[in-house]
Amino acid sequence: MRCPQCNKEQTELSPRCGSCQADLALLVDYVSHLQGGLERADNLTRAGELGQAVWAYLEVLEVDPDNATARRQVGQVATAVRQFDQTAPGRRWLGRMRGEGDGWRNYAMVALLAIGIGVIAFSVGYGVGGWTPTEEEPTITMPEGPRDSATGK
Repeated sequence: MRCPQCNKEQTELSPRCGSCQADLALLVDYVSHLQGGLERADNLTRAGELGQAVWAYLEVLEVDPDNATARRQVGQVATAVRQFDQTAPGRRWLGRMRGEGDGWRNYAMVALLAIGIGVIAFSVGYGVGGWTPTEEEPTITMPEGPRDSATGK
């Protein structure tokens, strides 16, 4: 830690600069919290709590974005996740080929097939209903006006 007043390196975390006697209480508090966050993240990593460790490292990076340790650890996790995402589609495809999981996709495919058949049936019915014959059919013509049933006129 360097004193912001005289720019001299401090050998220990004390609230006063050994050289110029400047007040370093805020800087000491900042550094101690940062170191505590790194220790917490490291302990979580060693305990196998990787998810919580990543969050702890991210909290350190919120305070100190240039912290090399936190950046390296989060970078390793991001690389692993990226690598998993690149290999996982092949595994999902293999699972589908074996008939494992993704049952909702089977239902979706059946629903799409039913909708497709319905559209085709509607189109065929519409085409047949609107079809007109090419030859004229004979029409029956009725005489105009009312007829008297008794006289036939």
